[in-house]
Amino acid sequence: MKKIILCVITSLTCILSAPLITQASPLVYSTERIAGQDRVETALKISQKGWDSAQTVILCEYSDYPDSIASTPFAVSLDAPILLTAGNSIDPRVLQELQRLKPQKVILLGGIACLQPSIEKELDNSSLKWERIGGIDRYETSVLLAKRLSSDSLILANGDNFPDALSAATYAGIKQIPIVLTSTTLPDSVIQYYQEAGPKHLIVIGGEVVVPSIELTKNKFSVETRLGGQDRYQTNAKVVTYMKGTYKSNDLFLASGITFPDAVAGTVLASKVEAPLLLTEKEDIPPSVYSLMREHMQVEPPSESSDSSANPSKKGKVNATGSLNLRDTPSPTGKTLVTIPNGTTIDLTEQQGQWYKTTYQSKTGWISADYITVISTPLTPSDDSDTKTTDNNTSNQSLKGEITASGGLNLRDTPSPTGATLATIPKGTALDLTDHQGQWYKTTYQSKTGWISADYVTIISTPKGEITASGGLNLRDTPSPTGKTLITIPKGTTLDLTDLQGQWYKTTYQSKTGWVSAAFVTSVSPNKISSISSTTTATNKISSTTTIDLSVNGRVYILGGTGIISSNTQNIIQGKASSKYKDNLKSFPSLPSEIKKPDPPSSDNDGDVTPPPSDNSTVPTTYDPSSEVLIDPFQGIPANALAGKTIMIDPGHGGPDTGAIGPKHTNEKDNTLAISLVLNNILKQAGAQVILTRDTDICICPVTNYSETADLQARVDLANKYKPDLFICIHNDSFTNPDVQGTSTFYSKENLKENESIQLASNIESSLIDTIKTKNRGVKEARDYVLRYTSMPAVLLETAFISNPYEEARLQNPTFQKNVASAIFHGIYNYYKNPLPKA
Repeated sequence: MKKIILCVITSLTCILSAPLITQASPLVYSTERIAGQDRVETALKISQKGWDSAQTVILCEYSDYPDSIASTPFAVSLDAPILLTAGNSIDPRVLQELQRLKPQKVILLGGIACLQPSIEKELDNSSLKWERIGGIDRYETSVLLAKRLSSDSLILANGDNFPDALSAATYAGIKQIPIVLTSTTLPDSVIQYYQEAGPKHLIVIGGEVVVPSIELTKNKFSVETRLGGQDRYQTNAKVVTYMKGTYKSNDLFLASGITFPDAVAGTVLASKVEAPLLLTEKEDIPPSVYSLMREHMQVEPPSESSDSSANPSKKGKVNATGSLNLRDTPSPTGKTLVTIPNGTTIDLTEQQGQWYKTTYQSKTGWISADYITVISTPLTPSDDSDTKTTDNNTSNQSLKGEITASGGLNLRDTPSPTGATLATIPKGTALDLTDHQGQWYKTTYQSKTGWISADYVTIISTPKGEITASGGLNLRDTPSPTGKTLITIPKGTTLDLTDLQGQWYKTTYQSKTGWVSAAFVTSVSPNKISSISSTTTATNKISSTTTIDLSVNGRVYILGGTGIISSNTQNIIQGKASSKYKDNLKSFPSLPSEIKKPDPPSSDNDGDVTPPPSDNSTVPTTYDPSSEVLIDPFQGIPANALAGKTIMIDPGHGGPDTGAIGPKHTNEKDNTLAISLVLNNILKQAGAQVILTRDTDICICPVTNYSETADLQARVDLANKYKPDLFICIHNDSFTNPDVQGTSTFYSKENLKENESIQLASNIESSLIDTIKTKNRGVKEARDYVLRYTSMPAVLLETAFISNPYEEARLQNPTFQKNVASAIFHGIYNYYKNPLPKA
């Protein structure tokens, strides 16, 4: 089974400290912008963020929101990214992305008036299988998508505009509830679908104006819940608030409430990581959404320092051709007070967004930061970060940045997207950043000096740590508690952390370099800081010793470029600019100043502790088939131990669906079938009646109607028809990192027999680990289709990683396959031997 996990992996704990800006937003989030040069490229960036591969890809026409807006739950059910293209031909960039994702099928969303037959021919020429889902109009298309899902609930939203349906999309994706589009008058296709499906729960998105109650009542639509506000943003806030129990991520996704394409592709990614999607204006955050973001925060930013001397005003030089207007407000519409000549050096006393406050010829006002070069202080880490610090001891450090743009980043001759391209800098390149202007950094690459967009640069700095051991902490010559003590470092000492090995940090103290136990070190500065700002301004006043962990607030992923959601809005989110809305500047209920981690355990010695086992322990890489020893499945188990029990075995994948493919080109579908056939024989010998969903290499659903969803539904239908006592689904795991190994067993909390499923999963996982000696990756909750919609206790086994060469070889060994089957049998036997207590 393929799983692509969106995550942020850090070696060192990221501690975030941020300034509270005078009259600025009380929001302080780190941000990451997912954006391309146009809507097509933005969808590609979203795909690259969330998927290393995909069995299915959904292709939509880039200007046709109605067909695509209802597709999120269907796309999530297939773990399929949404890509955009023109209607008459596939964008070359999309073809390149399809080559990267290697899908088995592309689904064309919409009729031939939307995605023309020429698209089909291009897919045929690329040897890509395709399927089209499209009705005569947007409403019928949404009904066709709804029929691909199995749910007792339905979301109804107006399809004449996109925001209401968009607000519900991530919830619908996570909960797998179909979204059906309507108009102010219910279309016949929608009425017919409602009558046929008969959903138990109907959620209407939007107010009376967009979905009138009189129309619903006339057609006998029974509304359980209506979520609507005075505008699209209030509706969005109400939807997210109502559904907040569904979201598991601390992160937020932010999309435009004005334009739809970036948001449509982003809903699938947000659903994938179980995070809400909020809507915003281009230049500011509407109060209803702003309040929701404020409520989402866990801790306050640090309060403003009273010591203004810590942050003296800096100087800037005007570099506008001709001159620069000094305005009475920080806005291009502000009244011009005076014009400042090019080359003039001025004091910069405050900053709001992309505007500096200054005084010239006795007139105080605001000037655009885009035309100012800061000259009084060196470039320092910005405030757009997971970690923010001001440290007087590091103010003169040079700043380095790493390119994060997937296709490389253009070095331009001017700080502007229209500047001539001097060179393209590859992703991952580290550079010295020598100056900045607005949203641009100055750097040199291959002897060419120019400017790069700060949106695609991550600042790299040396992490720092503070010793917390009460009696001081020993610096040792090796990363081990048995290493020789070089010196004892007093509690409270701040050090540079230059390396990490297991649970040990490398550092230097009093000219001695060695290792200290990470259990007694608290990180106080970042190892990577996402950046986009200038030096600390007079409004960014903070004590040089204040450090507060704001990472618990989560990260905001901004979908689209600055032409869709502006830099000013991004600055408001980061706490670097003020909102124009008075309601956003009101006094919000206070939050804790920080959420502290538990103090490390006290120690009677020097503070050294034995580190816990590392997850990165050495794993076997060379496979010896003779190491597999066949076990007797019936040893110690009475005859006919499972008499009277009916068990359904579901070998994952089959037919056109190969499942995951290993490095040696072995197929998951073959491994799962081999194990299932052995298990079938063992269970029958134990007295059980066994039903196999397949006993050959076939798909379960009719070949003429094959789709992944149809195949999964066919498995569920078989289970619910024959009503076995247990449902056992067998798979192989897969991951992009070929070193990952181990065994997992999954259950679903949405299964009607959740507790029994957990008990069964625990017994099988334990038996598998004891028998085949793989790494125990645990019993986990999952939302797999066959687990959620079967009516009996159901589990899904990820036997081993076919993507790992060692475990791929084991999966091919008949002895290993037989031992896996024996272990599953033992787990089933133990489940019945030790049943759950009756309520």
